[in-house]
Amino acid sequence: MFKILKWHIEDQIGFLELSNPPSNPMDSVFFEEFYWWRTEVVEKADVKAVIIYGHGRHFSSGAVLDDLLGIISRSYGHTGDIKKVSELLNNNSQIFYSLKDLEIPVIAAVRGVCLGSAFELAMCTDYIVCGEKAVLGLPETTFGLMPGCTGTFVLPNRISKALAMELILTGRTFSAYEALEWNLIQKIVPTKQVLENAKRIATKLSLNFSKELKLI
Repeated sequence: MFKILKWHIEDQIGFLELSNPPSNPMDSVFFEEFYWWRTEVVEKADVKAVIIYGHGRHFSSGAVLDDLLGIISRSYGHTGDIKKVSELLNNNSQIFYSLKDLEIPVIAAVRGVCLGSAFELAMCTDYIVCGEKAVLGLPETTFGLMPGCTGTFVLPNRISKALAMELILTGRTFSAYEALEWNLIQKIVPTKQVLENAKRIATKLSLNFSKELKLI
């Protein structure tokens, strides 16, 4: 069913694993599969919560730069219309942000690196639990790009505009402890206990969760 993603249900909790080790990068196949999972799979699943996590040591290193640039180039070259490129990027943004439309809690269980599009995905969930050595950030500007999967919208809505601008424009990475201080994440636990804690959090949140509790 999937090549990059793995999906299973345990005790009415859905587990979506980004499985492209060692760093679980997000290539075009990932975005196609994530779109299908969000629009076709999770909507029909009998689950009370969803946990998104990465296989092995890392959550994800984010979008594959060469792959993304290739998609943009082919899209523009085929139509000659820059608006078509914007539509392509907007589709990815919208499918990430649509996690907030689910009437169940969505938890990001973050170990290792969580950068670029991966961090944007995590910010579109309802709760982020990180391992103590997690590294987060939006490094797109260091490659001459911008965070194109909700980062420029979601980040300023979660922290001060000044800090969001600094993080986006410098592209610097930061620790889980800095993210907790800025209220970007909710919890830090030992790395080996991230998934176990995410399960407990998912169970607890599902007991009194409703669509009205979703946060922007």
